[in-house]
Amino acid sequence: MMIGMPSIVSFDDENQNARMCKNFFPVVRDRVLRDHSWSFATAYIDLDTTTDTSPEPAFPFVCAEPIDLIRILEIDGDDEYLHVGDRILTKRSGPKCKYIRRVEDSGKFDDLFAEALQYALAAEIVMTNTLDMQKLNFYRAEYERRLAIARSIDTAENRHSLKQPPQRSHWIEARFGGGIPCRRGDTVFTEGTEGAQVVEG
Repeated sequence: MMIGMPSIVSFDDENQNARMCKNFFPVVRDRVLRDHSWSFATAYIDLDTTTDTSPEPAFPFVCAEPIDLIRILEIDGDDEYLHVGDRILTKRSGPKCKYIRRVEDSGKFDDLFAEALQYALAAEIVMTNTLDMQKLNFYRAEYERRLAIARSIDTAENRHSLKQPPQRSHWIEARFGGGIPCRRGDTVFTEGTEGAQVVEG
């Protein structure tokens, strides 16, 4: 509808539009999933270690990748790893993997994801159907804009809540830190002295 073509009821309709949508949709959907760490598509799994021999001595364990894997986000927090073919090489056995999974049920799509997806899909179909470069560039640009909005909102809604508290220096603690003296050599700094130094004899 966005590009002025007749709508379809399902991918299995007997017409060219349905065939184009059926061919493009899974490819474009997976590409948009890969373009951001979408919270609705984020999953966790303990990887299964295989008996295969690793070609990399630094990564002795060979794990099978998840069957619905789109993109690995991290292994065991911040462990190093190698993704080779359909295997993941790791430094320990059975690590936990955080990844973007393939979501095939459109009812589970985030609204912002669906909005960005429709422009990515429109760009592919309009080029095949009309060869109109102006429309192609418009839909691609609109996709990037919608994706940027989705990234901003999705990231803001999932800020890491376990940040370390800001660290104060011993000099600040000495002046404002609850009356606990902070000793540096023979000089003692104490709250309320406004910088005055008490030097022990």
